Amino acid sequence: MKLIELKDIAISTSRKAGDYLNSQKGSAKEIISEIGRDIKLEIDQNTENLIRDELQRTGIDILGEEFGGDRSESLQWVIDPLDGTANYFKGLDQCCVSIALLDGADALIGIIYNFNTNELYSAVKGQGAFLNDVPICVSKIGDRNKASLTTGFPASESLESSMEFLEGLREWKKIRMFGSAALSCAYVASGKCDFYAEKGVYLWDFAAGICLIEEAGGRAEYKSLDNQRYSVRFSNNLL
Repeated sequence: MKLIELKDIAISTSRKAGDYLNSQKGSAKEIISEIGRDIKLEIDQNTENLIRDELQRTGIDILGEEFGGDRSESLQWVIDPLDGTANYFKGLDQCCVSIALLDGADALIGIIYNFNTNELYSAVKGQGAFLNDVPICVSKIGDRNKASLTTGFPASESLESSMEFLEGLREWKKIRMFGSAALSCAYVASGKCDFYAEKGVYLWDFAAGICLIEEAGGRAEYKSLDNQRYSVRFSNNLL
């Protein structure tokens, strides 16, 4: 299949997943696990199953938050069925469906769908980035004292590391913590925020943001912290 066909499948799949998540908002939400600051719901697994069923027809391997998969250096879907589960559980709108297509370290497709607001961010390598089919680009702000940073408070093990994190926030004009890595990426891609940085996130949290950020004119940097978690720095390429 061509990339444009795969993008259309990913968009259709994200909308189906979003429709399902919207339909379940008023239902009781069964908690599967609640370890530390993380929360997992049965609906996360149901949604990933829905997404996997749709994407399997492409014949491409899938790596997902709920049911895993082996990281591939070849073509692979990377999905987060519900990024911002805690927000969804509490009835907050900062949550989304995230679908990426990676070819090793090469980001080919990024889809981030906030089903609460019907905002669908999409990008295909070499074809630009869009919000509901309208082109988007990163901001033009080059000074941190005029820029907005989106991040997440780290689950630090020491007071020293927490204080270091807080000290680093002082140079930014505004700080935003949305509770969704994927939406943080989308907000940088669309110029709503200027920089996203966080430690301890997983590939499925930000994979769709890589293509979005790059196609919107920004820079996506990430490095491995261990065998699963990453440190990310996504910017407008000026900060």
